[in-house]
Amino acid sequence: MRRLAIGVALVVASQVGWAQLKPQAPTSVRLYVFDCGVLNINAAGVQRYHVTPADVSEPRMSVPCFLIAHPKGTLMWDLGVIPDEVVGAPASERAKINGTAAAATATRTLQSQLAQLGYGPKDITYVAISHSHNDHCANLNQFSASMWLARPAEREFMWAPNNTRVTPALYDAMKNSKAIAIDTDEYDVFGDGQVVLKSAPGHTPGHQVLILNLKSTGRVMLSGDLYHYPAERTQHSQPPDNEADARQSAASRTKIEDYLARTKTTLWIEHDFVANAKLKKAPGFYD
Repeated sequence: MRRLAIGVALVVASQVGWAQLKPQAPTSVRLYVFDCGVLNINAAGVQRYHVTPADVSEPRMSVPCFLIAHPKGTLMWDLGVIPDEVVGAPASERAKINGTAAAATATRTLQSQLAQLGYGPKDITYVAISHSHNDHCANLNQFSASMWLARPAEREFMWAPNNTRVTPALYDAMKNSKAIAIDTDEYDVFGDGQVVLKSAPGHTPGHQVLILNLKSTGRVMLSGDLYHYPAERTQHSQPPDNEADARQSAASRTKIEDYLARTKTTLWIEHDFVANAKLKKAPGFYD
């Protein structure tokens, strides 16, 4: 009986601890940055982005995931390169699920990082991705209970026949999930101008960026793949040749640069390894 009592006490303590861990809605917007892996690109590989190895101090690319906590709910933005179920598995095993993951590394699962904050996938109100390439949607299936904020052009691209740039197995659970079709240039997620999706097509047909208006940090834009390296931006290089539409990408860059200057918004290049290494990672946050 004593052992049973101890066991029950431990279960109750665990449940109480979990309840205490569950976060309350913040009073203002918070941005959490998660480490969702690294793309191990070598110096020669940077040239596809119309920059040279001499222009790029670090050829590897960071793969962050982001949680935005708002007083009215939560939003997950971009979801990594290695599905949680194969984090730590050999490259051959990762490649069976996501070919891009064979050339990537990750040391922590997205779910474990969310759990550290007290969240699980079912606690996420909205989910959105900048675009559907493998290194941005590897864990999208986890969020099929969330409201998916998607542009029709991207949805069509994601399930287009014979599209070698995507892996539908990574997001097939979303095909019949709840979704809002975004058909405007900007979409205000919570209706107060603090979290806004903005169209920036070209890299893929429905590529988009995310704009946050943070009380202390200021205005920040998460770039998706508008750029991959800072040198692309500073040298005004052409978009990569294998864009869905390179001319459209160039037009989006011009539009976004005008927006950034006009609104005094800071651009965070998601794949910038050096800049990403300096960011606070969860459980720290930006507000």
